[in-house]
Amino acid sequence: MLVFPALLLSAVLATDSARPALQAPPPLVTWQDLCDRPSRWLGKTVRLRVQYQDRVDTWNPYLTRFGSKRFAAIQAWSDEQLPWIRSDFDAPVVRLFLQRGEACSWALGQAQSGARFELTAVVREVFLDMPWAEIQEVLPLTERIGEGTVIHASKAVELMKKREWKLAGLEVEQAITESLPAHARAELERLRAECRDAAAAAQRPGRSKIEVQ
Repeated sequence: MLVFPALLLSAVLATDSARPALQAPPPLVTWQDLCDRPSRWLGKTVRLRVQYQDRVDTWNPYLTRFGSKRFAAIQAWSDEQLPWIRSDFDAPVVRLFLQRGEACSWALGQAQSGARFELTAVVREVFLDMPWAEIQEVLPLTERIGEGTVIHASKAVELMKKREWKLAGLEVEQAITESLPAHARAELERLRAECRDAAAAAQRPGRSKIEVQ
């Protein structure tokens, strides 16, 4: 009788069944997702990807827990924002908080403007119909929208407004780099196609009246 192997096998199976299942990672959301229905996310842990702008020196915590003695704050661009558009560049919409002296504070302590991160955060409060979230984990990302991309893409947008399609297309080509995140690459490829189509149409009789939206 193979009693011992059978008992050993049953013990292994029992141990495996007693182990907790691997916990699924928090959902990956956008800042717009959080802002559209902030109460839905209250108390929940989420992941979001942002492009860092800077630390926030002062802010009004109102009635929240996020006073400046205990917490630091950062400002960042969301994935819905395209920093080559002036209004987006001037107004990064993401504000998140982190406890001073903790690991996350150290991880972001030397962050430079334009660096990209995947942040794990808990939506601690909803106030003024906005999510107030505390960063729990910081993961640096290699993808980013670099300064060169912002410069060339912003020039392209201005040239498109003037219907200088060929010159705009050249600027878009310069803006597309290997390190771009998917959403930025998709938008620049869309602009490139628009410039190419408009330039081709302008060469035909009865020139197209394609306008930049």
